[in-house]
Amino acid sequence: MHNAAAEYRKTQVLNASGVEVIVLLYDAALQSMRLAQDSIRRNNQADKARFLGRALNIVGELANVLDMERGGEIAVSLRRLYDYILHELSQTNLKNDPKRLDGPIRCMTTLREAWEQLAASPAMVVAMAG
Repeated sequence: MHNAAAEYRKTQVLNASGVEVIVLLYDAALQSMRLAQDSIRRNNQADKARFLGRALNIVGELANVLDMERGGEIAVSLRRLYDYILHELSQTNLKNDPKRLDGPIRCMTTLREAWEQLAASPAMVVAMAG
């Protein structure tokens, strides 16, 4: 069953547009943050570290691929949000406080919804790219 799910995710990523890949990355980051919260509540340090590490990697990569020249003020705003989320992920790890992830989860959920709307509207993507 695990293999089938992994193959489905792989196919999903390979067939996704750039905007859809971003939505998938947001999904993975959000899932990792929620699993990290649960791991802290269950006092499972190994899982906490694994899930926070995964979320840090994803958000870090989202920040690294921002095109600051072409993205203008949107890219600057996204960079600030990603910096905030990265800071909170690190503080969550240091302080072992699952509530520190509430803000980043809300922020990422809102951003994910915006990207999902963008993915559902190819004409808007073309207009923004042009």
